[in-house]
Amino acid sequence: MPDRSANPETPDTRQRLLRSALRAFGHNDYDAVSNRQLVQDAGANVAAISYHFGGKRELYLATAAYLAEQLGEGIGEQLDRIEQALPSASAADCQRMLGQLVSGFALRLIAGPLSEDAPGFIFREQNQPTEAFDVLYEKLFGPMHAVMAKLVAGARGLEEVDTECRLVAHALTGPTIAFRAARTTMLRHLGRNAYTDEDVAQIQALLCVITKAALDYQALGSNPLPSHPLPPHSGADR
Repeated sequence: MPDRSANPETPDTRQRLLRSALRAFGHNDYDAVSNRQLVQDAGANVAAISYHFGGKRELYLATAAYLAEQLGEGIGEQLDRIEQALPSASAADCQRMLGQLVSGFALRLIAGPLSEDAPGFIFREQNQPTEAFDVLYEKLFGPMHAVMAKLVAGARGLEEVDTECRLVAHALTGPTIAFRAARTTMLRHLGRNAYTDEDVAQIQALLCVITKAALDYQALGSNPLPSHPLPPHSGADR
């Protein structure tokens, strides 16, 4: 354990280091980020990482927790309210709450204060998960996904969450991710350098429409998808 009593760094230094780490790890691989870069960006001394976190690896995990906390600000209370409302919620109530949850998360990811740095960190942990993914999942994605699946079940009149509910819930995160992950393409198509407030509002409205469409999706038994890829030159792609 580092000797915290011997260091004059203030608690604010810890927050600056977390913001510095999120900026750095949000745009660079873990090994490409140096301790010197982190402390210089945070305006801290060279011993600050060891003093506040113990080391670079611990700072990376703390950054994941910080990211989950910041993105989940407000969402945690919303999830609690939904859980309390679910036992007496109608299908229409569940659809409305699901749309609000999805559009609210979209606002944070697309236009929130961490929208420049958070996606890179998240997408890398999705593609190459480390212990930091466990932190993100436990503190943010897991609870949010679980509530979304319950809302899907409620909106479809089901008493229990099944695999299809989980698949539909996960599918609803896709459009939000696309609007952020492929933002450069979308902005080029729109002829803008950044999303306007009107763009974000329209994206949120669109996500609510997509939510309703996803809830109307019929079970595989009544709307089967092909179980095998179509053979080449089958004519289906002409």
